[in-house]
Amino acid sequence: MSNPNILKKKITITFIVVILLILFSGVLGWKLTQQIERSDKIIATVHTLKEAELQLRREEKNLLIRGYSQQRYLRWQNAKENFHQRFGKLIGMEALSENEINAIKADYSEMSSTYTNFFHEIKTGSLSQDKIISYDEQFKKVGRKTIDMINNILNREQELSNKTDWQANILIVIFIIIFVATTSFLIVNVIKHL
Repeated sequence: MSNPNILKKKITITFIVVILLILFSGVLGWKLTQQIERSDKIIATVHTLKEAELQLRREEKNLLIRGYSQQRYLRWQNAKENFHQRFGKLIGMEALSENEINAIKADYSEMSSTYTNFFHEIKTGSLSQDKIISYDEQFKKVGRKTIDMINNILNREQELSNKTDWQANILIVIFIIIFVATTSFLIVNVIKHL
């Protein structure tokens, strides 16, 4: 029979290793879960930002095609406000780089001056067909840039989410392998010392 002190040391070390693995896995799992939740929230918010941008574009089209009315103007204002709320939410989530924030703000600044001119002309009824086409092209250009930027953000967040999912799966496999190896080591040593 082997020395019982050696068995005690092996069992103690094995339990310490298992406890440390559980603690390490718990902390790492918690961090990965936080990353996944953050990415999911950002992805959902980016989707709503994209919908808000498309709604804003629809309201612009309504004004261009059907002309000015207070009701259409209010719908456009609501769509614009919805877009800004979503944009602000993304900034608050720290989901955008400084370049992306500045680019969207620059688009908004460009769009604001275009809107000011557009609403002045549409209210006075002095919009020719050529001017309507020109405004539509300006709205399209800025809208497309914004949609492209939104799609880039969405793709980046989805890649990050997929990477985090992959890391979580690797962590689970590694934990199972180490847990099985440690448990096997413990069982073999106990049986040897019986």
